Amino acid sequence: MTRPDSHYSPPSPPFRYDLTRMGTRHQIYIIAQVLGCYRVVAVFHIQSLYPPEAVHLAWCLLQLIENHTEPIEKELRCLKENSYSGRDTEYPCPYLAALLFQRVQDFYGPYKGTYPEDNNSGFTVIDVTDPDSPAYCFWGWSGDYGFSPGYPIAPKAYALRYYTEDEGERMFEDLDREVQNAIREIQNWRFIGRKDILSEAWESVESPMPAGIEEEPLSHGSEEFMKALRTVIGTGNAEDAQRMADKISTTHVVVESLRKTLRRETLPEHCNPILNKVFVITQELSRSDELDLSWMQLSPTQISQIVQAVVQTYSFKISGLDISGNDTITEETLSEIFKLEKAKDIKRVFLFGCSKVEDIRRADMPGRIGADEGVEVFNSYFPASLSEFRPWDTGSS
Repeated sequence: MTRPDSHYSPPSPPFRYDLTRMGTRHQIYIIAQVLGCYRVVAVFHIQSLYPPEAVHLAWCLLQLIENHTEPIEKELRCLKENSYSGRDTEYPCPYLAALLFQRVQDFYGPYKGTYPEDNNSGFTVIDVTDPDSPAYCFWGWSGDYGFSPGYPIAPKAYALRYYTEDEGERMFEDLDREVQNAIREIQNWRFIGRKDILSEAWESVESPMPAGIEEEPLSHGSEEFMKALRTVIGTGNAEDAQRMADKISTTHVVVESLRKTLRRETLPEHCNPILNKVFVITQELSRSDELDLSWMQLSPTQISQIVQAVVQTYSFKISGLDISGNDTITEETLSEIFKLEKAKDIKRVFLFGCSKVEDIRRADMPGRIGADEGVEVFNSYFPASLSEFRPWDTGSS
């Protein structure tokens, strides 16, 4: 990583408003490995944040990430599926970015200025490749606080070395108690100890996304199932589809075949009995409390019918519904789903990468689709102004 000149402003995705144009005082970069390449997925610039504060904030962010692992994992898949395309340069992960923005404001307000005389230029980096086990480090420009350029810095060293130029070396005991606690606690998380990870993430800011996930070829058993399905599609006959559905056995081969097909194409409506049967089988095999319809080309009618078939047949409650990556899903579709009696058990709905519902505020979504109070809906919405962040309050954890 080369040292920038004195007028250099670090590259960052051009967010909708100017929070990233506040200078280079302190920057928080969230990175993740996407299809084999580390890249920046969220960033926040703070007008002034001195290193001991940055360590405390990083500790809080790591806790926040671990408390939101499921939606973060599902949103990262949007990048792996290459679904954000044109919007990718705005904010690769809108939910994660909004979570980061809100957390910083919960602690410091939108324009941090406690130490306006300082011209801090430090960096916090958090790796969310595995949200269940996030990693972190700190770093700075060449010569900042006496550290080598571009290398990861440990939290204790980062907090203490800040004082060396003006006030000499401080002792750990001289730090504020909350900073001491943060330094002790943050070492329970993984540390990013490799410079090449930082270099790769930094260089990827303006690089195009790699190609999406490659599909493996169908197995022999899957090919036989698909041959029969193609025949039914060709007849256009709903009775033929029902007869095929009645004969489908509970095997992973059937599930594998249909999922791979639905990633590429939408089946005609007369094939709905087959879809319903296969997704009932899927739940029986997985024994999961989440119905996963993500990244499949399903029509609104097909989604509604599949949910109805599963919640009425499946012997366990469905508490989660993932329809991410579907460009046809609408408020009306979701409203129809929540009219189902057993759909009242659904408490989490994931809609990442669903273009027709991405502009609806998370706080408004349950009421608009007729979901009960307490239902969480996660979509790709990013607040259009600072005033909208309040409904995103992340609390104290």
